[in-house]
This record gives sequence, C-alpha cells and structure tokens, in this order.
Amino acid sequence: MRKGFFIEKTPIPLAKKYNKAKYKVKPQTKKWLKLLLIVLSPILLYVCYYAYKEFKAGLIKYKAFGIYIPDHYEVHGIDVSRYQQIINWKSVKDMNIEGVSIDFAFLKATQGTQTIDLQYFQNRIRARKADVPVGAYHFFVASKDPVQQADIFSKVVQIKRGDLPPVVDIEKEYHQSSVKIRKNLKTWLRLIERRYEVKPIIYTNVDFYKNHLEGYFDSYPVWIAHYTKLREPNINKDWTFWQLSEEATINGIKGKVDFNVFNGSKEEFEELKIK
Repeated sequence: MRKGFFIEKTPIPLAKKYNKAKYKVKPQTKKWLKLLLIVLSPILLYVCYYAYKEFKAGLIKYKAFGIYIPDHYEVHGIDVSRYQQIINWKSVKDMNIEGVSIDFAFLKATQGTQTIDLQYFQNRIRARKADVPVGAYHFFVASKDPVQQADIFSKVVQIKRGDLPPVVDIEKEYHQSSVKIRKNLKTWLRLIERRYEVKPIIYTNVDFYKNHLEGYFDSYPVWIAHYTKLREPNINKDWTFWQLSEEATINGIKGKVDFNVFNGSKEEFEELKIK
C-alpha cells in the first residue's frame, strides 16, 4: 500500500423520495392565506394609486423639509409667530435643498384689539438683517371691534420698501354671522389699505372662504390654507399664496413650521413687494 492520504469511498444514500403528503398545505392555512390576500389587496391598491397621483401632481418628498412640495413653483416661504420661539434667521436664509429655499416669511404681529406677538419685533429685525423678505399679519377676531383691530396693527407694523403687503388672518367665526363677519372684515381692510396705500392680503382656509367670503372680496389677493397634498386649493378665484403644510422642518427653527408657495414667477413675486 502506498503511504499517504486516502479517501474512503462510502456509498452515498439515494435521496429520499419527496413526500407530497408531508408538505401538502392544509385547508385551514389556504383559507387564512386567501383572507389575508383579500385584506391586503385594497391597501396595496391604495398605496399604488396615491403614489401614482403624487407622481402625476408633480409632488416631491424632500426629506430635509419633511413634506411633499409641488415641483412647479419657483418661490417658497414660511409663516411664524411666537410659537416658534427664537429663530436663527441666517440658518433659515442659508437653507437650500435641491433649489428650494426660503424666499419670504410672514410674521405674526397682532391679534384682536390688544395682543402683540412677543417675537414680532425680533423676528422682523433679524429676518431683514438676514435678507429674508417679510410681511406682517394680524389674526382677526370677528367678534371684536374692527377699528380697534386695525388701530393696533397700524401702531405696531411699520412697512418698508421690499416688504410684502399686510395680511389679515381670518379663519374663525367666533359665533358671528356671515354678514357680520364680512362687515367687520371690510372695515379692517378699508382702514389698512388707507393706512399703507396697498391692498392687504386675506389669509383663510378653503372652507371658511367658501362659507363666508366667496364672491365678496374678489379685488383682494388671497392666501389659502389647504393641506390636501394631491391637489391645489379648489376655490373660484386665483389665489396668490398657498399654505400647503403645517409640518415643515426648517433649519434654524425649533418645531414644525407652516410652509407656503407663491402662485407666480420670481419676477411676479418682486412686483408684489412694497415699492
């Protein structure tokens, strides 16, 4: 025998015959699989449908902003109040994600007849210093004197060249009739237009606009809050701004922020500013 290694040749047993009975799916299992398929099918169809709708609507999910943003608007912005606390406006200005930046900011200034937003003055100073175009808004309380509401806004807000027009935020009835709401709002708008020599912008949501304002304020620019992401605001008037989310994440700001788009080109946005 030759010295060295050798391999023992052991016969390899034949593979066991496949036992169909052993692996047969039980009737009860089939029943549950069919039920699971019935339950999941609508969910899968729903997901696919909305993914297709988002694609068709030109919506892009920006991870940095944390929201969907339509891809066919050139000008984007935010609106803030004391709830966002102290803001690093330089960080806001420097944020640019795939061409989407913060091109304007509306700042809450006043509410009702006596309330001044605690952060308004600091926001105005720091935003302007960071070269972020600003506008001021008043939260309208329909049950209170519109003359006094116009007065407090006029005393607090000083508009400069390059600012955006003043805004009235009206979105609650405060147990007032549509007639009373429109009457008080017209008074505020008339006084503010006379004070600043520019038409104010009306901010509201789709339901409030249709229920109380539609057809009565067509000469004023409208800023519409509408958070259904698959389509633009559905109102019988051209809108100027669209607040499309209240869940945006913006550099330099703690917490969530309202996000807006302007319905026009960059050139048209420049035309909107105070001259």
